[in-house]
Amino acid sequence: MFQLVMARFLEPENYAAAVAILGGLSLLVTPSQVIQTLIARRTAELLALGKIVTLRTNMRLYARRVGLISITLAISIAAASPILQSVLQLESPWPLVIAAIAAGTLTFEPVARGVLQGTRNFLGLGFTLASHGLGRIVVGGIAVAAFTWGPTGALLASPASAISGIIMGWVGVRRNQPKHNHHRPVDTPTSNLNSPEYVRVTIILLVVAGLLHLDVLVIKILFSPIEAAGYAALSLVGRMVFWGGTAIGTVLLPHIVWHATTGGNVIRTYIVSLLLMTIVVTATAFTILNWPAFTYATIFNDRYTANTDLLPLSVTAAGLLAIVAVTANLHIGAGHVRVWRGLAVIMVGTILGYAVAHETIRDVLSVLVTGTACAAIYVTAEAIALSQRHTDPQGLGQP
Repeated sequence: MFQLVMARFLEPENYAAAVAILGGLSLLVTPSQVIQTLIARRTAELLALGKIVTLRTNMRLYARRVGLISITLAISIAAASPILQSVLQLESPWPLVIAAIAAGTLTFEPVARGVLQGTRNFLGLGFTLASHGLGRIVVGGIAVAAFTWGPTGALLASPASAISGIIMGWVGVRRNQPKHNHHRPVDTPTSNLNSPEYVRVTIILLVVAGLLHLDVLVIKILFSPIEAAGYAALSLVGRMVFWGGTAIGTVLLPHIVWHATTGGNVIRTYIVSLLLMTIVVTATAFTILNWPAFTYATIFNDRYTANTDLLPLSVTAAGLLAIVAVTANLHIGAGHVRVWRGLAVIMVGTILGYAVAHETIRDVLSVLVTGTACAAIYVTAEAIALSQRHTDPQGLGQP
């Protein structure tokens, strides 16, 4: 929704700058995705085993450690703002200063989200996400539409949304903590992630974030502001397919961890989730591709013209990336993190593709489609291999 506000009220050059900074910010706060995923995974394991006292102790430990990481990240980005201002061709460093504050708060926000997700408290998680979105829309909408503060105003929405999410998230955690410590013996050992595996999970999620955002940064750096704005609009329409599909992954992860911990069938849960995601992705893509002019007019209020030539490529890339994101949740939840190697190779290949083929926007988008297709085929093949081994507990969790 906030993307729609930016697209409607920001001038094309400012919109391209805001989207580029937000894309870079999303890459920089990839640790927040890792944090939420790992906390959700560990919380689901402890809950499945009935170790509630250990869960409460871990919650306090998560808050302290992630708080330190958040402060360090914010200071680092603020210190690098002069360099980033030059690379992104920005007129003022203030958007980057705001981005630094946003990075710190957005990195801390997923602590409560991870606990809510891991305990399968989707009502509390829903309120947290709604509070996050409401804070973004209210602050960003006022700053952009009422005060016309441009990219700086748009970026003020990020720390505002994070603070709203932090408050609502911890309210949800405190009100819905498990009350008792009933130990549940299980035959299947837990698949706890050790420190090297944290790095592997980080790489997996960083690849997903890179495939989602790097193309926008490449276009912003290499093309004119008007072309970058047009591509940002095209990307937003395509990403609607991605965001519609990956909502399934949020629900998938704790269920996968639960079944992996208690010896259940993780593949059955994955297949059901993939079918639901396919329905959502197909319906969204069908609407966009059949009524592109209506879609653009609804989102952008006729500020941008529908790019019917490149839109199929953008939608295809988004749909493939949705498969990658949901299947990555399967591998992480089941402790099958060896996919990091193949995904890392694909990401490096995609970056090299951007370096070689960037003469036109179609070239960049074609590289993105190729990279996401390779990633989707690879993680799906690994999921098939996992389905053949999931009955053997010793075969899971191998790096």
